[in-house]
Amino acid sequence: KEHAVHAGAEDQALAALVAALESSPVERVVVANVGGSALAARLDEVARERFGVRPEHVATAVETLGVRCAYRDPSRLGVDRWVAVVAAHHAALARPDGPRPVGVINAGTAMTFDAVDARGRHLGGLILPGPRLAAEALARGTRGIGPTRPATTKPAGLKLLGRSTEDGVGYATMLAPAAAFDRAAAIVAKELGIPPVVYLAGGDAAALAPWLETEVQVEADLVLKGLALIAAETPPGGAAFAARRPDVR
Repeated sequence: KEHAVHAGAEDQALAALVAALESSPVERVVVANVGGSALAARLDEVARERFGVRPEHVATAVETLGVRCAYRDPSRLGVDRWVAVVAAHHAALARPDGPRPVGVINAGTAMTFDAVDARGRHLGGLILPGPRLAAEALARGTRGIGPTRPATTKPAGLKLLGRSTEDGVGYATMLAPAAAFDRAAAIVAKELGIPPVVYLAGGDAAALAPWLETEVQVEADLVLKGLALIAAETPPGGAAFAARRPDVR
């Protein structure tokens, strides 16, 4: 289990993937792709040429492994979010105090929150711009603010109120998603009558964690764990359809 940043570096990422897998026999490749069809095609080609396998592309669906999607059109919910939600629900079922509702925060370029009740009913979610996107939007959409960066550390107490434009933007771009997710988790707890187990995933999980007041369990590789779960619960070749109803083509 490894991960690497590939945005803008697809060639290097694919080369790194091949290098990591060459020393072991590859029987299956199970994929949750949000990088577009061109990247999917390249991955398919590499997998067939180098390992002789056809990747199984998981898709968001009405129901996957006991989790039922809240979206009217499940295809509009990113498969990375969906796979993470499935992993989180099954992790909560296995807890000594389970079953429990779960919240999943995915911290990346965009930041998302999803909730699932203890019976596997996906309740919906939130999508926010990540700190870098928010800072870039302010730089483009206003005059005088200019380029700024998200804060790298959380200041204590009243120092959270920036005393420069750079600090004001930098602190706010981290505080805004954290506050939104804290509020969302509190609403889920109130409505369901039990606090959810909140998992924090994604490449920026460690950076966001100090800004949250909600107790979270950091699982940066939750998507990979979800893919492993789907692979374990489906026969070879079946993961591509694991997220679909039998009547969906």
